[in-house]
Amino acid sequence: LDPWVLQMAIEHRQMHAETLAYLFHNLPYEWKRGPLPVVGAGPTVANGILRVAAGIAGMGQANGFGWDNEFAAHSVSVNGFGISRFKVSNGEYLEFVRQGGEAPNFWASERGQWFWRGMFGRIPLPLDWPAWVTWRQAETFAKWRGTALPTESQWLRAASLVTPDPVRDNYDFRHWDPIAVNASAAAAGTPQQMTGNGWEWTRDVFAPFGGFTPHPLYPGYSADFFDGDHYVLKGASPRTAGLLARPSFRNWFRPEYPYMYAGFRLVEPV
Repeated sequence: LDPWVLQMAIEHRQMHAETLAYLFHNLPYEWKRGPLPVVGAGPTVANGILRVAAGIAGMGQANGFGWDNEFAAHSVSVNGFGISRFKVSNGEYLEFVRQGGEAPNFWASERGQWFWRGMFGRIPLPLDWPAWVTWRQAETFAKWRGTALPTESQWLRAASLVTPDPVRDNYDFRHWDPIAVNASAAAAGTPQQMTGNGWEWTRDVFAPFGGFTPHPLYPGYSADFFDGDHYVLKGASPRTAGLLARPSFRNWFRPEYPYMYAGFRLVEPV
């Protein structure tokens, strides 16, 4: 068996293990059995802006396995920019909702109190967990704050400043639900959880790199979604397999899709 084909089968199965979790998440709680979310009483996390110097972002895959949309490898020059140290938290997003913003799919309101809809139970809204939202909600929040979502190249440039760790950053099936956005003990002065605790929306429409060639064994894997109505996500969620957490991997979904384990962070010019 061609090792490339075997890797395609393994990774495709892992992708669907995550999307299956999205379906399970919305089933009634009495149909499921598992651990209740564990949450402390952490307050809203102060989310400062880190400065990222101008430099080169390595885009795509050069050697080794990759899906067709990961090729071909190339470099992009990125101007200096500022990026939020943490993913936008529920506490930050709550202020937006109080000003009329749309609540995420993972929130529920009862008698004036907000709750988090976890996989196996509902708990009071954890203010220090990441806000999992649609692309449209993320973009609207960013505009409300006078900022923007990062481009794919900006995200990669920022992600290159820290080494991912599945235990620290919450991916590769470590948990069913998020952890606090500031729970990771990565190096000071670096962005936290770039890979883990929720995919991250970019402002880039999902499109091919130069020289794109569909894989002959799965020609529709990417090409069917180059329609201008899907946006690139980077990173990983708690239910993302470690094999898919490589920097070159590109995820994508529609802007209104509400079930993604996806958060976001903000960028601004230096």
